[in-house]
Amino acid sequence: MSSAESEKRSYSRYFRSFNMTLHEVDLYEELSLSRKKNSSLTAQTVNISAGGALIESLKTFPEKTLLNLTIDMPEWEKYKNSFFSARIVLPCPPMSVTAQVVRNEHASSSSKRFAVKFVGMDDIRRKAIDNMLKDFARRDNA
Repeated sequence: MSSAESEKRSYSRYFRSFNMTLHEVDLYEELSLSRKKNSSLTAQTVNISAGGALIESLKTFPEKTLLNLTIDMPEWEKYKNSFFSARIVLPCPPMSVTAQVVRNEHASSSSKRFAVKFVGMDDIRRKAIDNMLKDFARRDNA
């Protein structure tokens, strides 16, 4: 990564693997009353931040493609800064977020890698993810 790329980042990136399911957003399907079942794909993060992730899967997507991600992040809701955060019952539901593909990378012939940025995420969830990842990093280094 060039220094220009690292300067553009707003959040620290952590090498942490989370399982996820994803599917491509079809805006025409979202607007129609009769929905087709969009096939899901399982994948995992290679690294992640509160602003995006590098994902490894069996398939890549063209740049600017919108994806719905459902990421299995244990405990993420307890890091929310809200009145009810102390009352969160574990296990937490997976994190659902819309992401846009920003770059494709070549990993190997069997797996593909692509980078996404999270779009349309509210500040409460973004800060919760950032705090959770910082806490995981502290635990790993302890």
